[in-house]
Amino acid sequence: MSFRIFLNRFPLSSSLPKVVVLPDAGAENPFQYELVRYLRKHGMTVNIGKKYTLGSTFQALKTHHPEVLYYDWVHSFILGKSLVWSWIKSLVFMAEILWAKSFQQVRIVHTLHNLQNHAGVWLGLEKHVYRFFLHRCDSIRVYSETTKQQAIRRFGLKPEVISVIQDLPYHTYYPNEFTKAESRQKLGVDQAAFVFLFFGEIKPYKGIHHLLKAYSALGSSNAVLLIAGKSYDANYWESLLAESKNNPTIHWHHRFIDDADVQFFFNASDVVVLPFVRIDHSGSIDLAMSFGKPIITLRTEGTLQLLGHQSHLLFDNTFYPLIECLKIAPKIDLLAIGKQNFEIADTTNYRDIVRVFEA
Repeated sequence: MSFRIFLNRFPLSSSLPKVVVLPDAGAENPFQYELVRYLRKHGMTVNIGKKYTLGSTFQALKTHHPEVLYYDWVHSFILGKSLVWSWIKSLVFMAEILWAKSFQQVRIVHTLHNLQNHAGVWLGLEKHVYRFFLHRCDSIRVYSETTKQQAIRRFGLKPEVISVIQDLPYHTYYPNEFTKAESRQKLGVDQAAFVFLFFGEIKPYKGIHHLLKAYSALGSSNAVLLIAGKSYDANYWESLLAESKNNPTIHWHHRFIDDADVQFFFNASDVVVLPFVRIDHSGSIDLAMSFGKPIITLRTEGTLQLLGHQSHLLFDNTFYPLIECLKIAPKIDLLAIGKQNFEIADTTNYRDIVRVFEA
């Protein structure tokens, strides 16, 4: 057998694999686009797979012939609007994974964002299918040691498969050219006000109802609450408007926020409020840190590890409720906290993400 024929039949492995990213999270999740850009910068060929009702993985394999399949969120491949449809989607997804591993010899890399879906639907089915998927991953990336240990216990995973690696800092992605005063002028916010900001897609698990109740109970004459993001659930959106009771100090920006405008909301704010009901990891926290903002959010083992230096801004629903965080925020050195948050975002081990893709 000639050497050329040998190479064609048994190609040498490369440390710069061809990667397909699934699913396409869209512009609403810049984390994914930033990751793609970073991997391409390091010499990898990266394509984002198209969305199909069924068979997205099959189509990606057929179209791009990748060496690595990278999955962000896989819940969309498992869960549907009914249990029957969820079973159908799950069976197709499992068949795709078996085909990719057994016949295509493709490596699978996954970022485990959350241990279960935020809506809490079809949890039994999801757990079994997710376990099946995770056990066929060559490398799994999580955001904290806490999540790693929870994943090991919940799904019976081998510790050596899981790496704790943070997100790329967002300050390399979003423009940040305007001052606080300029940003407030742009948004029509009083220069003297104390500004709370919620930023992100508006969904029930993010606790906006709790934020509106706590903010109303705060009763501050000098406060403004900016809520920037879009809800795609008309009924939920209407319930939030009813809860806000036409409060003139609540400024709604009910739309998808373009990349160029993101800076105005963060720069206009004094503190970011992310009142999650349940969370394992949040890109919104990473985004706020990249803009150098202190963050009021739910106290969990993960958020305490990341934000322990500002623990008085982490609420729980038993002993230290959200309103206490809103009360204390104007009384503390927020600039120092924000500076520390930026430094953490800028110095994490995000560069290690490259090695999980390499064979």
